[in-house]
Amino acid sequence: MSEPEPQDEGGGTVETAIALAICAVAMLGPIVYIQNGYESFMGDDKIIAGAAGATLALAVIMRTVSRTVLRTIVRTSARAGLKASMRGAVQAGTRAATRGLFASMFRGAFGDKLSGNAPRPTEPSAIRAANLKSLVFASGLLYASWVIVIGLGNPFAALLDKADAAEASRLTDAAATESLISGRELPEWLAWEKRVEIQTKAQELTTAKTSRKGARTDGEKVAALVVEADINVELHALRDEYEALVLKSNGRVVAKPEPLPELPPTAVDELVDSMYTHAPFPAGSLRTAADDAGSFIEPGATGWHSPVIWAGGLLFVLPLWFIYGMQLRSAQARKLVIRHETGVDGGLIQLYFAGAFSFMPLTSDVIVEGEAADKGWVSTVGLLAPVAVSVALWAAWRAGGAVNPWILLAADAFLIYPMVQTFPLSPLDGVHVWRWGRARWCAVFAVVMTAFILVGSEGLKNVI
Repeated sequence: MSEPEPQDEGGGTVETAIALAICAVAMLGPIVYIQNGYESFMGDDKIIAGAAGATLALAVIMRTVSRTVLRTIVRTSARAGLKASMRGAVQAGTRAATRGLFASMFRGAFGDKLSGNAPRPTEPSAIRAANLKSLVFASGLLYASWVIVIGLGNPFAALLDKADAAEASRLTDAAATESLISGRELPEWLAWEKRVEIQTKAQELTTAKTSRKGARTDGEKVAALVVEADINVELHALRDEYEALVLKSNGRVVAKPEPLPELPPTAVDELVDSMYTHAPFPAGSLRTAADDAGSFIEPGATGWHSPVIWAGGLLFVLPLWFIYGMQLRSAQARKLVIRHETGVDGGLIQLYFAGAFSFMPLTSDVIVEGEAADKGWVSTVGLLAPVAVSVALWAAWRAGGAVNPWILLAADAFLIYPMVQTFPLSPLDGVHVWRWGRARWCAVFAVVMTAFILVGSEGLKNVI
């Protein structure tokens, strides 16, 4: 019986271009547009930041949102943190694309030996042994990456718990409201103010004329004429400025509105507030007495004695084995061969991102030998199974009063893998779902991203 011809597991040029276009246009484009509008709107005054600022900028750009609705959007977005979620998604997609490019560079420069694409075993026992070896190697790389990112990068150093975040939101609400009114001077407002100045200056001119007529000496008359002439010059200049502002505002001249009164929390506010997940370990909660005794640890930094570094690393390795187990079971049910491969190039890429203080599980490739539908199904299992576990852990954390940070950290651990792997970039799982069916990929992508936005904690987004 002849050997089956090796299948090309890499993405073609067209597929890679389409995947990059999706990430760049559909996700990165709106973020860049909103951010540029925000910076243009705010100028040098950066009072409103983060989600509130981006949403405020978008509403200002549209210029069709009423003041009350705009205010509600600002309040809600400040608590929802959706911009932070989407920023994390864009960063994950960018890094996933970079992983594919780096892998291609390694394969081109060093060949099959470095990239891990040497001749593959064919015996079932040899395949199992190779898969186990790959899993152990990948586990070591992921654990080392976690230690580097958390110990040196300190992604939890500036995070707040729910109580502190609520207090910070309360303190910045007044500043946000005032900035909404005073941070941007519309031409119709300036035209109104200029008209008031013209009226005041015209009154001064009338007073000057009265003074000139009442002058008794030639010296007093000359002095009054000089004052009158100066006022006339100023009045003409004010009228020119007024006409320019009226032209700029399309003929609208309105008074600047007074700041809106504080709005009570709405049902939407309370719903978003209840769903938003704060960091499992906020700043300062990970320091130990040994850390406090040192002099080189910044306030809020994760100390090297913290179990989040050492035990958390094990927690973030566990989903690797779970996902492989679920995919292996699915492949065996279809009588397919599944291979778990961790090449040296994958290890270098993993450590590269760790050096950039970003934990991205991009170490390994899962190869399914079968038709496009078989690969798509197994990849879908690998994406949705950890999402289900993550949501279940998150629900258990909420049901327990949201007091156990380790349960939430475990939910984050199971969510970060599908979040990264869902992008349609070779050799990630998302590319096989994409080839299986565009509509199927869109559905899977929607599930993963919804979970990431609603279930993923603020700490997870900082880890990415």
